[in-house]
Amino acid sequence: MIRIFRTGPHSHRTPLSYPALLPLFDSAISDAAAPQYADLWVFAHVMDIESLPHDLVALWRRERRPILLLSEEPFWDTIWGRRPLDRQIVVETGWGALPVTQINHTTSALYRFDRVPYYLLTHPRFARTYAERFARNAARSAADWQADFVARAQALTFMFERRPEPYHDISWPGAGLYGLCAWRTRLAEALGPEHCERLGASWQGGASRFELADWYGDKMRRLDGRARMLGAFENTHHPDYITEKFFDALACGSVPLYAAAPEHRIHDFGVPPGAWINLWGQTAEQAADHLRAPRFPGSFWEAFRAAQSLMHGVFSTPGLFEAERHRLRAALLAELAATLESGW
Repeated sequence: MIRIFRTGPHSHRTPLSYPALLPLFDSAISDAAAPQYADLWVFAHVMDIESLPHDLVALWRRERRPILLLSEEPFWDTIWGRRPLDRQIVVETGWGALPVTQINHTTSALYRFDRVPYYLLTHPRFARTYAERFARNAARSAADWQADFVARAQALTFMFERRPEPYHDISWPGAGLYGLCAWRTRLAEALGPEHCERLGASWQGGASRFELADWYGDKMRRLDGRARMLGAFENTHHPDYITEKFFDALACGSVPLYAAAPEHRIHDFGVPPGAWINLWGQTAEQAADHLRAPRFPGSFWEAFRAAQSLMHGVFSTPGLFEAERHRLRAALLAELAATLESGW
């Protein structure tokens, strides 16, 4: 049994924190009663280490327990961590430096999924939503989709945070790691409100999604059948980093707009290229010009129908999510054991 100590404002965002994943580790991991009794200190965000209070840093200097930065979010690793490729890092606190082992998308195979991307495992709503939506969508014919798209008033909808700051344009080409937040913001602004509906508090004002009791359910209800195309861009491009966005767009019956290099694993799902739009390698201005041009040739409707049928097959496969959960369990326990053995 590995005893861990977790703290910090982001501690709810690790594979060891989600109620949907906790049962996987019942027999292998427990929360220590106090940090001095832990075998391992686990953090989700580098800022949570940087802001440690004096008493915890002093305790660490006496106890010398390994510190693990277990990050699920490349956005945090790149914008705040700034050393996403290094497994061993030193983090400065207000009370001196601490040695940290960093496990993320680039330093570990932990998030290298088989069939289901990691983030879809963190809450049962994803499996439930996709099973229901893709069963519904797969029952529609190519002609049904064509009639539906013609009737929609909205051509293109984006729902994401407006982040225009240039520091989001980071890149580590050797790892396939690129920031997309500023690029997708420039794209939305280049299109303008006449070509693109832009939803969310950072565009429209009002309440943040974090103030909603069920932000995901609200999102899916608002976007279902709303637009012919939906922005599905990630915060960050990494080959193994796939969240719900691409699948949400298809589940809502819309064409996903995405940015994926050839090595990106979204291609592993085999969605027909004609059923989604990959804007990889284009500037925001080029992508905007591309999205203003006429689209949906005759071959599109069958490709889109085939995409919905494919997704229905994926997300109705018995045991798919459970198999991926067990892969995650084995991979994470191996990483924890390696961290304890290394002693860094």
